[in-house]
Amino acid sequence: MRSLVLLACLATSLLAGNSTLKVKAGDVAPKFMLTRLEDDRQRTALSDFVDTAKCRRKGVCKPVVLAFWSTSCIPCRKELPRLQAWSATRPQAAFLPVLVDASTESTKGLQWLEQVKVEAKGLQDPYQAVGVRYGVCEGTLCNVPALVAIGLDGKVKYAHQGYADTTALEAVLDKALGF
Repeated sequence: MRSLVLLACLATSLLAGNSTLKVKAGDVAPKFMLTRLEDDRQRTALSDFVDTAKCRRKGVCKPVVLAFWSTSCIPCRKELPRLQAWSATRPQAAFLPVLVDASTESTKGLQWLEQVKVEAKGLQDPYQAVGVRYGVCEGTLCNVPALVAIGLDGKVKYAHQGYADTTALEAVLDKALGF
């Protein structure tokens, strides 16, 4: 088990050196539709929240914070609870953790979120299609954590790959999303 974790960390660090997010502030965010971890019959799409007649009609338009993660990601254990705490005080934003593990069953992903005390509705990207479109994944390797904040206009307001252990993360998100 320990060698698998070391191998995953090595692969992530090698990928981190070559990979950068494809999305940048000001870009139109790539659309997606992903299944929910707790029920793979339910789907969540970016259009449920931003820049569409659908969200305006339902009255649920809100900026979105996508947090790409995997169960083997040690920094994700620190970042996701911080983002959960931030989102608990920002009901006007949607916090969506996106699991990009191809080999992880949704039940294990839910258990992992529960262990790190994240209550947000998690999404699953088992084929890394969304991860590739955002530049988080390359082939089957994903460089997580990665964070993308999308405004009501459907444009990326903030994008960051890797975990920066800084106290300014919440303030950066507030500024990017206009809170």
